Formats: sequence, structure tokens, C-alpha cells
Amino acid sequence: MKKEVTKSVAKGMKVALDVVIRTEANTASCLIMYQPKAPKELMNYRRNK
Repeated sequence: MKKEVTKSVAKGMKVALDVVIRTEANTASCLIMYQPKAPKELMNYRRNK
């Protein structure tokens, strides 16, 4: 039972994090601070490639 719950929680977290990553990959930052270069793997989540 515990293993099934853990797997379902892990699947839910993966979906939630994918949504957050897709949202953040397609938004721009408006802060006037140092922003490091985005990793190339982030391009996998962008709508416009």
C-alpha cells in the first residue's frame, strides 16, 4: 500500500513540476539583477523552439 501511494505521489509531483517548468520557460524575468544563462535542457520545455 505504501509503495502504491509513493508512486502516485511521485507521478503527481512530476506532472506539477512539468507544468511549472513549462510556464517558467515561456516567461520573461523583469528583475534588474544578474540572471544566469538558461541550461540547454530547458529548451525541451519551450513551446517555440
